[in-house]
Amino acid sequence: MKVLLVNTVPLEANGISTFIINSAKVLSEQNVKVTIAAPNIVSSDLKNQLQKKNIIVVEILNRMRNPIHYFFKLKQLLAKNNYDIVHINGNSTTMAVELLAAKQEKVGMRIAHSHNTTTEHPAINKLLRGVFERCVNGRLACNEAAGKWLFKNRDFTIIKNGIFLKDYAFNSSVRNEIRKKYKISDDDILIGHVGMFNYQKNQQFFVNFLKNMDPKYKLMLIGEGPNSSDIKKQFIENNLESRVIFTGAVNNVKDYLNAFDTFALPSRFEGQPFVIIEALASGLPVIVSTNVSEEINLTGNVKFISLKDINKWKNAINALNMDTNLRKENSMSNRTMLQKKGYDVESNIRNELLPFYKRHLN
Repeated sequence: MKVLLVNTVPLEANGISTFIINSAKVLSEQNVKVTIAAPNIVSSDLKNQLQKKNIIVVEILNRMRNPIHYFFKLKQLLAKNNYDIVHINGNSTTMAVELLAAKQEKVGMRIAHSHNTTTEHPAINKLLRGVFERCVNGRLACNEAAGKWLFKNRDFTIIKNGIFLKDYAFNSSVRNEIRKKYKISDDDILIGHVGMFNYQKNQQFFVNFLKNMDPKYKLMLIGEGPNSSDIKKQFIENNLESRVIFTGAVNNVKDYLNAFDTFALPSRFEGQPFVIIEALASGLPVIVSTNVSEEINLTGNVKFISLKDINKWKNAINALNMDTNLRKENSMSNRTMLQKKGYDVESNIRNELLPFYKRHLN
């Protein structure tokens, strides 16, 4: 079986990429020939990591800036390799671009996988609905909300956002190593965030938030994106640059989670963010905006707070227990709970995604 996993966002530290990378690793172990198509220049570290698992990475640039060029490059890739399945990961009907290319190249199974509950491009989403529906013949979603958003009244299958749970056990040695690297003292309280710098993830919320917090509270922002320069500028203009760490994209988010004291996600919209599952597995207390789907409260201790009430965010973080011994216990109990609820990636891919592929191919 030959599968092309298509990423509609950069292949780096973000939720869709996590699903693609994790799935590719498990599929490859099951003797599936996997290729990942990325719309960006992928870091050499990540490329090497994937190639060691016999996963091919192909960069097809300019999906957003030059979609016509991208479309024909994708068609060339499809024509050359005779894939059995093209599995596209995104959050809107803009996946029609890849679906149409796959249909024209006579790929038998054309999957759209919904990872979110809205889009930044509603007009384009509406315009491409007809093409999307004519070309898609496999429908997947990360949860109920994301599936209903993209597929309306059509049937879809849920593949939960599983992770390699054992990799997220809290590790105090890694915590100390990373905090030392970034000069974060034992007295500092580190608020962490992972995500693409864009409208959805809403990192600018942290500017006003941090202004209202005691100087002992520091912020670490992991990721890259179109809004990164503007957000850095906002922190500088508010004299907060000494309290914010921009790491850029990293390939070992699981290590950085150990260094955080809490995880915050002030998104304007979300489906089922992978990073919350990762943060919970690491034992972190988690605070998210009320725009995040409540389905993510998998352990019963995710706090949902309106973006309009900065004081509630402040009070919630001030009230957190930062005891690292408690953190270790939370990590263990959360991972047990997540496994029982079906968030182990190896089980999900072997027992759900792979059978889904085989059923539809047959």
